[in-house]
Amino acid sequence: MLEALRKNSAGIVAKVLIGLLAISFVIWGIGDIFRGVGANDVAQVGEVRIPTESFRQEYQERLQQIGQQMGRGITPEQARAFGLDRQVLGEMISEATLDAKAKELGLNVSNEALLDRIHANPAFQNAAGNFDPNRFYETLRNANFTEARYIDSERRLMLRQQMGRALSADLTAPQVLREALRRYEAEERSVQFVELTAEQAKDVPQPSTAEIEAYFKDNATAFRAPEYRKLVVLPVTPEIIASQIKITDEELKATYERVRDRLGEPERRQVEQVVVTDPAEAAKIAERFASGAKFEEIVAERKLNAADTSLGLVARREIVDTAVADAAFGLGIGEVSKPIKGRFGTVFVRVNKIEPGKQPTFEEIAGSLRQDMALQRARNAILDRHDKIEDERAAGSRLTEVAEKVGAKAVTIDAVDRSGRTPDGKPVENIPGLRELLDEAFVTEVGVEADPVEIDRGSGYVWFEVAEITPSRDRKLEEVRDRVEARWRDEQVGKRLAERAQAIRVKLDAGESFAAAAPDLTVQTREKFKRNGTVDGLDRAAVASIFGTANGKAGIIDKADGVGRIVYRVTAVDTPAGAGLEGDRLADLNLGLQDDVLVQHVLDLQGKMGVRVNQEALRSVTGGGGN
Repeated sequence: MLEALRKNSAGIVAKVLIGLLAISFVIWGIGDIFRGVGANDVAQVGEVRIPTESFRQEYQERLQQIGQQMGRGITPEQARAFGLDRQVLGEMISEATLDAKAKELGLNVSNEALLDRIHANPAFQNAAGNFDPNRFYETLRNANFTEARYIDSERRLMLRQQMGRALSADLTAPQVLREALRRYEAEERSVQFVELTAEQAKDVPQPSTAEIEAYFKDNATAFRAPEYRKLVVLPVTPEIIASQIKITDEELKATYERVRDRLGEPERRQVEQVVVTDPAEAAKIAERFASGAKFEEIVAERKLNAADTSLGLVARREIVDTAVADAAFGLGIGEVSKPIKGRFGTVFVRVNKIEPGKQPTFEEIAGSLRQDMALQRARNAILDRHDKIEDERAAGSRLTEVAEKVGAKAVTIDAVDRSGRTPDGKPVENIPGLRELLDEAFVTEVGVEADPVEIDRGSGYVWFEVAEITPSRDRKLEEVRDRVEARWRDEQVGKRLAERAQAIRVKLDAGESFAAAAPDLTVQTREKFKRNGTVDGLDRAAVASIFGTANGKAGIIDKADGVGRIVYRVTAVDTPAGAGLEGDRLADLNLGLQDDVLVQHVLDLQGKMGVRVNQEALRSVTGGGGN
């Protein structure tokens, strides 16, 4: 919450917070610094104490923020799994470290400087940009802050910022680093390569029974049956509810009449205008038009160009001034309007072209309109359906019973593994949010009532029950003989291709051409690509390998299927000349260096001052261990 009040602060604030966040994770890796501390404190850095109540308040506020983001509360166990206890305490320890150093150095912030900072915070200013005391107190109340707590927090933050500025504010990346990073990012390479596929392995002999049995024995874990779970699933999405909603013909026709003007393509007109601010001059121009003057004459006399007069090919609703729009859409092609009292003066318009609009007939759009109406009603009904299902579950009903009571359909998946496949290897289909559902289902036991899985931020929900768990087990050879043989064959093919790839590579490095080293293979060329670019036929791992190979040298890449190989030779390395990184990239690099220096400084201070943590107090707040 405090960060939200500071979100408009600039400069070193962001750098300090980023640095402290990094430290909050580093510090928890130092196991021997945790010792007992005062009974009323959760931690102590040097002589600076972190009261347990302060940690409790910060921890609870962070829990509420995460709960709001997730749309539901989280348990203490979930919070510890997220590492929230370590993050919050780590941040507070890092802040306390800088507070202790400020105290040691005798640093202070004047009341005048503190007041200036508070008055300059946009969160406390009115519409005119002035500090508003009422807004100040209201904002603090909404954030659950007392005036004293906020002022103390800001004073300590300003002291940390002073130290941060002194330590790293002017730190910039040296030219040699800027140039090295630019060369790294801008470097381009060109390659030639050939692909070795299973066809180049020739005929692999059929494995004997003994070979298959031995291979299966050595790789039995690769053929284990995964854990399967039987699930009862009740999905509720707008699409599912929409299929149950009936839209009458009368409702459909009424909606069509109401929205027909917004359907299809509107009429568009190419419109020109002359705007005159002087009423007397406008009257003279009106008389001239009435006497037969041409629109082009008036435009030329007023020394206007197309940018001054053309509104373009526009629909009625695209003309801001409604009086001008009404006049323009009442003219024929080539006609000039009478004087129009517009919002910015007297306007004369001419229409040069008319593109008729096209509105779909009721019959043409009835199907899609009916579907859209049902879907909109379904979206509005989602939360109501959610509450009804939760009420039924709270009353002890199983999902199949709940589905009947609310007019929904429960689906039973007899067996599915973590990857979403059934025992026959086929993927489970037509279950919304399947990935998220399986993540939850495989950490839930039989008979446990789990929370529904939320889809697309609350646009839909999937309830589930784990009905049965089939543990992972070793399969017998007879169950997977075909797979064992296929994998054995793939390995044999891979070995042959690896041997040939190595032979080609040796020849290439000896100076031979691809035509001589691999006469039966098609040579492909890719020119001038960067290490972060997309290259046809080469994945990111292949590109990384190419950029790790010296110019003129060859290399071998295993293809994604684990069988094929690619043999390549780097034919050119181009590094554009330049002074180094500039603009946003240089700013990001400087910020990263400044953060690194600050992190190292705080870690050094912690080692010198000593950090102690009260594990019992920590557990009393978080409900679990602190290690």
